Amino acid sequence: MIDYHVHSVLSGDASQTILAACKSTLDVGVEELCFTEHADFHPSDPNFNCFDYQEIKRQVEEVKEKYGDRLIIRLGVEIDYQQEYDKEIREFLGGNEFDYVLGSIHYVSDIPLVDHPRLFTGRIPRDTYGPYFDAVLGMIETELFDTVAHLDVCKRHGVKYYGEFDPEPFAEQIRDILAAAIRREMTIEINTSGLHQSPHDTYPSRSILEEYRSIGGTNITVGSDSHHLEHVGSGIGCALALARDLGFDCVDTFNQRQRGKRTI
Repeated sequence: MIDYHVHSVLSGDASQTILAACKSTLDVGVEELCFTEHADFHPSDPNFNCFDYQEIKRQVEEVKEKYGDRLIIRLGVEIDYQQEYDKEIREFLGGNEFDYVLGSIHYVSDIPLVDHPRLFTGRIPRDTYGPYFDAVLGMIETELFDTVAHLDVCKRHGVKYYGEFDPEPFAEQIRDILAAAIRREMTIEINTSGLHQSPHDTYPSRSILEEYRSIGGTNITVGSDSHHLEHVGSGIGCALALARDLGFDCVDTFNQRQRGKRTI
């Protein structure tokens, strides 16, 4: 079992240490994990300038020495992509070495998704979900990232305002996203954090994964997106079962940004 989306206190918004996360990972049966600390470039973001590459690398090397005989540990990063910071992001990636680079979208029209009252109040889904999916497509087209993180995470707070997320009105946008990911040989993450959040669903939902599979998509991975110890490895078994049910037989792993395959 793998968990390819784990945060620690070094992300700025998590409570678990890298050491504690590794201990918890072993307890729940995860055999390979990747730390994906946040790298945020918007000056108003609470995690802006939190990313300390040398400290993260030092701590990851320490746990590799301690647990390396029982646990495969990778060094990754989750980058919140915004087109206006494209130059800074490229320089950041050019100056640091990672096993794995997750691309994510956390802003819509310069409003962070976590500021959901400001984003969703008084707006219809077309005006919030639509720009979000446009931003995801733009992120993919940069070819900077290995994986698309939590593809429909816009529904995390959106469900509080609109009810259950319906992907059908955005089917063309979602299809374009999936097709672009396939052309660029990117991986789609099955993120399990939504199972214990408001949607009570994976990111992305089953129907989106079905569409991805139907148009020839084969590259998936799984991640808990854990920020707290109780969520390390949480839902991974469900995500793997979902993947098997949809016809996927492997999940992607990464080492020095080279893809590997692990049988489900």
